[in-house]
Amino acid sequence: MESSLETLREEINRIDENIIYMLSKRMEVAKKIAALKKEKGIPIEDREREKTIFLKLESEARRNNLDEKFVSEIFGAIVSHSKLIQTNLLEEQK
Repeated sequence: MESSLETLREEINRIDENIIYMLSKRMEVAKKIAALKKEKGIPIEDREREKTIFLKLESEARRNNLDEKFVSEIFGAIVSHSKLIQTNLLEEQK
């Protein structure tokens, strides 16, 4: 059983590393979006886009047997951080 537990923990570690990598990629894209928004004079916050994102995420959560509230909380933090990165980037460029 111990070997199996260690194997599962290693799998969790790999998944965690992949999540971190994907979050990093997402934030890099957020920076590119900030540059485009600045160029086109588009505000950082887009409530309609966020609403669409969260509806899709809730659907994906249900499809994958995940708690919708759990997924919304996680992505709420991710979206908030993306907006923070974009805002900070635009403030630095002023």
